Amino acid sequence: MTTVELLVQCWRPEPFGLATGVAASAAYRWLRRDGVAGRDVCFGLALLVFLLAVVSPIGTLADGYLFSAHMLQHLLLVLVVPPIALLALPLRGRPGEAGWGEALASWGLGVGAMWLWHAPTLCNAASTSPLVHRLQELSLLGMGAAFWRPVVSARLAPLPCIAYLFTACVACTVLGVLLTFSPVAVCSVFAHPVDRLGVLPLVREGWGLTPDRDQQVGGLMMWVPACLVYGAGILAQLACVYRTEGRAAPALAGTEAP
Repeated sequence: MTTVELLVQCWRPEPFGLATGVAASAAYRWLRRDGVAGRDVCFGLALLVFLLAVVSPIGTLADGYLFSAHMLQHLLLVLVVPPIALLALPLRGRPGEAGWGEALASWGLGVGAMWLWHAPTLCNAASTSPLVHRLQELSLLGMGAAFWRPVVSARLAPLPCIAYLFTACVACTVLGVLLTFSPVAVCSVFAHPVDRLGVLPLVREGWGLTPDRDQQVGGLMMWVPACLVYGAGILAQLACVYRTEGRAAPALAGTEAP
């Protein structure tokens, strides 16, 4: 099998992914009441990325073949799909409305999604049991949504939100470093996959993804791309701060005595 053949043949009409997409579309049509076209674009993009993560070759290779594909799927379901989907909903709040208790709980769920499913027992179970794998995907979406809701809805003021995102980046960096340099396979199932599709020679020899290198690539994904997403959120919050200050300055100048 060649790379092109893999990319063409390894799409799968995964019932869970398709059913979840249909249910999410129905729920979105029920919740959306303002008719803003931009929200439809955000929802469509979120749905597209979700299906890409589940029914494309990413989902196929993540299902027991490549730890790096598993990690890519993980990042898409936690860091990409939830914030884009939340942008499609009218969730605006007042800055500072989210208390520290709510913020800590949301932060713990988002970061916990990264750490929890990389415990060896759970990671192996999700890679060998279809039921556990479906549970993993749903929990990643839910925990990711919980993490991003205070950010997207602006319920956290910009400066606390920056700290919220920065500390999440640090937590993911620590996990990424551990995964990259760990001499022990985090998910041992990926070291000896069952080649049910006949793609293992291409993956191991054609792509050069030995088990050790595969784990290193997965760790680097957690380390670098994840922090790029958090960094983009931090830059967006800084833009809000500067925009707010820019609006306040002319107003203050107008109140000064001539």
